[in-house]
Amino acid sequence: MQTDEHGRPVRFSWRDRTYRLVQIQQRWQVDTDWWSDEGRVWRDYLAITTTSGLFCVIYQDLMSENWYLARIYD
Repeated sequence: MQTDEHGRPVRFSWRDRTYRLVQIQQRWQVDTDWWSDEGRVWRDYLAITTTSGLFCVIYQDLMSENWYLARIYD
């Protein structure tokens, strides 16, 4: 995941192809399991559209600050 100077995602790679984000359709946050022995789940989710028309969901694990591709809709 490549981010801009504010930490917002601008492009990502998947299956040897690079996708540029065009629009964030929806954004939500999950903060749960803070009581669990396995640890807290704290994520910032974004439903996005790319320049190629791909619609997908990405998220940032706010504990590690790593980005992940969660779901692709085709």
